[in-house]
Amino acid sequence: MSAPSHIVVAADTSLAAARIEALLRKDPHADVVISAAGELAALATERAASVVILAMSAPSVERALERLAGAPRMPRVIVLTPSPHAAWTIRARRRGVRAVLHRDAGAEELAAAIAATRAGLLALHPDAVLGASTPVSTPSTDAPVSLTTRETEVLEMLAEGMSNRAIALALKISGHTVKFHVASLLGKLRVRTRTEAVTAGVRLGLISL
Repeated sequence: MSAPSHIVVAADTSLAAARIEALLRKDPHADVVISAAGELAALATERAASVVILAMSAPSVERALERLAGAPRMPRVIVLTPSPHAAWTIRARRRGVRAVLHRDAGAEELAAAIAATRAGLLALHPDAVLGASTPVSTPSTDAPVSLTTRETEVLEMLAEGMSNRAIALALKISGHTVKFHVASLLGKLRVRTRTEAVTAGVRLGLISL
């Protein structure tokens, strides 16, 4: 990463925070600060954090995301947790979680996750998507299915039965843009209908219900 990367780290224990900080200090471009849980939202705003790293159990992640919801701008969040699947929820994704790694992730995995989130991509431990590898292959082809963050959000909303108009209002985008994302999803998943897209997304581990 050539540009400075502002990172706020919050963890369940001081030992976990120290471990993450040590991994991040290997990157000369990383501006790292350790935050207490209660100061997370204020510090993320004050430091204009590009990434927030939560090294916590899934329940603690939920509480931390509640605090971050009060920030003026939702930061991109990376979660390190002993139970990746429990942390990869629709609510978490809507609150900025863009990567879920196992708590024992090494420096290279963490650096890759930071780079992915800054590029608008997802980075997931296989356990986060029910043991499926990431990226995932369809049964009919060896080509991987790779969705953008916005396409994943739209697919999740389709799974909730939301109309194009409701999706546009929720994401603050135009109806034309929603149609574009839906068409892109149908093409990438090689299906013809919204229902088939949701079914394929669940089967491939791209979303969970």
